[in-house]
Amino acid sequence: MVKILFLRSQKAYLPEVDAYVKYFNSKKEFQAYDSSRIKGEYKLDEFDVIWEFKGLGGVNTKEKVLVHEYASLSTGGFPKIKNAVKKWLNPKPDLRIFLNANVKDGFGFNDGIDYCFRDMGIDESFIKLNTKKEYEFVYVGAICKSRGIDNFLKIFTEKDNGKICLVGKVEDCIYNMYKNNPSIIFTGKVPYSEVPHIASKAVYGINYMPDKYPYNIQTSTKLLEYLALGLKVVTTDYTWVRQFEEKHDCSFYKLDHDNLRFDLNEINKFQYESNYVTDSFLWEKIIAKSKIEEKIKENLQRRNV
Repeated sequence: MVKILFLRSQKAYLPEVDAYVKYFNSKKEFQAYDSSRIKGEYKLDEFDVIWEFKGLGGVNTKEKVLVHEYASLSTGGFPKIKNAVKKWLNPKPDLRIFLNANVKDGFGFNDGIDYCFRDMGIDESFIKLNTKKEYEFVYVGAICKSRGIDNFLKIFTEKDNGKICLVGKVEDCIYNMYKNNPSIIFTGKVPYSEVPHIASKAVYGINYMPDKYPYNIQTSTKLLEYLALGLKVVTTDYTWVRQFEEKHDCSFYKLDHDNLRFDLNEINKFQYESNYVTDSFLWEKIIAKSKIEEKIKENLQRRNV
């Protein structure tokens, strides 16, 4: 039995860990564990594979198969410098996993270590729920100034655009400004299992991303989830969204991030299209398609030769 340990802090929001654990535990030769859910103490030498979601530093072991996952490029100030620091200072693993080619290229590793791509997926619980609509819009994600949500809410509340439900951790300054506004519902941070039911009560899903590196070249999980729920998508206009529309024959209402306007009547009139095949984005298929399982078995075989 191959034992895999996914290292995750209690605060980290990583739905892919739950998906990985479920996937590997469905295979008779694997047993997967989420470190944040292990009660009591544990030792790394109890496991065969150590799997990290990379920031800076981390485990350095030659005794175990070490997997480094880079699900996104660095954010905040000086992101490209942060990418370079991680490239040079992080220990060398046996396998690297990248969200996509954009993320791989952004880090620029050239040390010959094996890698694969694993895009974002969706949980089965997001597949079209038949829920009574209670608000016009929903936004799922970080409710913070760095994402420009304060600017969005300012424009949204300038006239009657219906109600919006904001799902996720909210900065105090934004909450205090809008907590008494009847058009805005704050849920706060909720368990991931509750998100589908809450989001399905909306007609439109808001994908509000700044058109800047690295956000504009990375997969928007919330957009995939909105589509799975059957919501119409209202999004800022950026590179990844355009590529997704073309690849999956979709059409979304687009907001100009730099000259933001928000008009419910215009949004209602727009002709939305979605020919995206939800099943192809289920986590089980995304993980299987990535060939991660095969790569791990190859690394284990090399160690046992």
